[in-house]
Amino acid sequence: MKKFILGNISIICVICLIACMAGGFAFAAGVGASGVYEPVSMYFNGIKIADGIKVEDTTYIPLRTFFDVIGDQTDIAWDKKSNTVTVSGEGLEMSATAGSLYMTANNRCFYLPGSVLVIDGALCLPIRELAKIYQLEVDWDEELSSVILWADDPAPLESGDLYYSAEDLYWLSRLINAESGNQSLDGKIGVGNVVLNRVADPTCPDSIYSVIFDNRYGVQFSVTETGGIYAEPNEESVAAAKMCLEGYDIVGNAIYFVNPELGISSWFTQTRTFVAAIGDHNFYA
Repeated sequence: MKKFILGNISIICVICLIACMAGGFAFAAGVGASGVYEPVSMYFNGIKIADGIKVEDTTYIPLRTFFDVIGDQTDIAWDKKSNTVTVSGEGLEMSATAGSLYMTANNRCFYLPGSVLVIDGALCLPIRELAKIYQLEVDWDEELSSVILWADDPAPLESGDLYYSAEDLYWLSRLINAESGNQSLDGKIGVGNVVLNRVADPTCPDSIYSVIFDNRYGVQFSVTETGGIYAEPNEESVAAAKMCLEGYDIVGNAIYFVNPELGISSWFTQTRTFVAAIGDHNFYA
């Protein structure tokens, strides 16, 4: 386990209720499949900061608690109408909406399959995703059954304007929107995963644009012929593209997706491996 020499550091941890959250939420205090949750001790640079909340296999922490400990003069605001919390500080702009499957930070998007939860009146997010905001290392101490956070000098993550390739984001978000704009977020991410899996496949072109417009063996995505690829993507399609570019993967090594309602060629069922069904699409490796 890493050791840090600490000076006179005073860390004040207060688990606060976010103002005006009492009404309008359909979340119970006990969450998860069992209807209950359990506390998990959390440490930052060797000092206990708070108890996290284990929901099934994911450890959550109240947003305000996290920024009380890690944030540097951050301001937290609550919009009751949209059920959204925004956080602003030096080099940081972040937002999270109750019930959403992702959060944003510095124009980047992070996938939260368990969603943003409200527990005992506090907006809570997975600690592993929050840790990315300040580039913290996250360890699990099996002996102590505790989450350990480490950082010499926490600093906000790089802006999405610099992190993402503008060309990759442009085409991936449009392909996702054209092929799955009416699907769930998971369905959108799955379609984006297929494109990136093809980029990584040595038998396919090695860029997002080239994969989308690949016609060596016939048109790969019909939207490149119909013109659907050129439509402006909706907000969630852009978010899904960003999450794919962050590395979130929900369809494994799938390199095809098809709509079974339109008929599936026997070639898929006889030569490819079924991976998952998400919404209107079946995914194959």
